[in-house]
Amino acid sequence: MITREDNDRLTRVEGDAPLGRMLGENYWIPFARCEGLEAGAPPQRIRLLGKSLVAFRGEDGRVGIVDEHCPHRRVSLSLARVEGCSLRCIYHGWRIDASGAVVEVPSEGERSAGFAARVRTNRYQAREAGGLVWAFLGQGEAPVLPALPFMSVPAESRWWSRMIVKCNWLQGFEGALDSVHLNWLHQGWNDPDRTKGHEALRIASPRYEIDVTDYGLRTAAIRDLGADGVHFRVAEFVAPFYALSASRQPAVPTDCSVFISVPMDDENHMLFFGFWDEVGPLQDVSAFFSEDLNRDDMFSDADTTLPGWGQDRGAMSQGHFSGFTKSVLHEDLGVQMSMGPIVDRSLEHVCGTDLAIVQTRRYLLDMIRDFEAGRPVDRGLDAYRARRAVPFSCVATPGVDWRQDGMRKPVAA
Repeated sequence: MITREDNDRLTRVEGDAPLGRMLGENYWIPFARCEGLEAGAPPQRIRLLGKSLVAFRGEDGRVGIVDEHCPHRRVSLSLARVEGCSLRCIYHGWRIDASGAVVEVPSEGERSAGFAARVRTNRYQAREAGGLVWAFLGQGEAPVLPALPFMSVPAESRWWSRMIVKCNWLQGFEGALDSVHLNWLHQGWNDPDRTKGHEALRIASPRYEIDVTDYGLRTAAIRDLGADGVHFRVAEFVAPFYALSASRQPAVPTDCSVFISVPMDDENHMLFFGFWDEVGPLQDVSAFFSEDLNRDDMFSDADTTLPGWGQDRGAMSQGHFSGFTKSVLHEDLGVQMSMGPIVDRSLEHVCGTDLAIVQTRRYLLDMIRDFEAGRPVDRGLDAYRARRAVPFSCVATPGVDWRQDGMRKPVAA
């Protein structure tokens, strides 16, 4: 259990909230799949840390991010025309380029250039890497992009989805840290091949061992398989909002997955879920995510205004456990939204298998305290860059320590 005050510090990002300031001033934040931002396509409205922005890819391929509203009469620039690598507001024709500069004010005639030069606008730095488009909302020099494993693999070795979720970012992120819910919520999606010969994996509740690191936490969910040995599922929490998990291992030994939970504002977040393979092309994921789902907004087809947050009780009566049949992520997001926009964690009764979640909350609170005290935070994720640890899932003989080097080697830099 945590206090309501600490819950606010962990969840709120708008205005002067310390978490929002820490993230905005120090970290690159993903907001789109590269394929989801097409050259010359209409500008996209994005919301990050309570800021309303528009992003667009110019006809020359460059990405621009500016404040959503035109500096003239505050019309949304999501309505604008893309001309070259600039936005033309449809209301009065003002034109703003990817650098955020107003470059044309048609109504001012010969005075257009001089008048435009006096108008101040906000633009934000953008980068593309790892199949994602990233924004830096801070002022001055941006940090290096994070050296996470999926950033360095070729396009055929990764797969991304993006979705908008109507609840606070931490509710989404904590789901990625919770190994126990795999036994229950996702049992309708469990791959029998993954646990073939070790059926106890599907029902055995884990015990947790956790190591605090310079970059976050290493969490080991340990299940006793009796005569079959012991199963380790080791995940990585990389502060501030990355969770790396073992995905389809051990059936696909080099397959990993990643959750990135991006705060849009206090009550909404953007979730990126992806797979990557460390050594070769990614194996087919269609068993979990059908091709008819919109990978730029995977939850867009779920009517969350109806009772049940999209749950299909008819499917449950036919044997589906959860009633969320569209994808495994629809199960996650349904239960997370059911908690409300910001869950009151002071009312929780956490138990032993929630250790990873409790430790992550403590880690984040310590980060926020350091930031408020003026101590530096790891802007470029340098501590993770030095370690390069990857998640893994394997069965071992009893008595083996999951921390030993031979269990799983870090990926090459």
